Amino acid sequence: MITSRASPKSGTVVKLRVFEPEDLVQVKNLIDNTIDVIYSYYPVEFINYWKSNVHSEERILTEARQGFIIVAELNKKIVGTGTLLGKEISRVFVMTKFHRKGIGKLIMSNLELRAKKDKVEVVYLTSTAVSKAFYESLGYSTIEGEIFSAQDSIVIGYFRMKKTL
Repeated sequence: MITSRASPKSGTVVKLRVFEPEDLVQVKNLIDNTIDVIYSYYPVEFINYWKSNVHSEERILTEARQGFIIVAELNKKIVGTGTLLGKEISRVFVMTKFHRKGIGKLIMSNLELRAKKDKVEVVYLTSTAVSKAFYESLGYSTIEGEIFSAQDSIVIGYFRMKKTL
């Protein structure tokens, strides 16, 4: 399932492989840098909470042990990542300069294949408004809107989504 593949839109060869603990620094940097660019309009307190709690190094390693994390490499540099933990897809990030090149779809496709292999029939994810259209283009439907609160004062809207495999 994890192989080298050309990204459909860019024609570049992207290698998908299973996350290894030595990837942690690159993956964490990818996530933090992507959050800084994509969510720059969110309150700084939210961004800091998200980076230090939701996407902490400790949480990434824990989820790698409990679930399945893949990375997308281009010229031996990690440019994307995604996580499957049970029925939940999370932490799907692609370096911003590689957005709209098919890498995110490649990651999602492989996470869904892994879920099918694990006998999961329906996968779930939580999306921000920024990513909602991307997930809808992959066949995900919105179940409900959610509110995320951090530090009792920061409130951000999210969408709970699902897809039947």
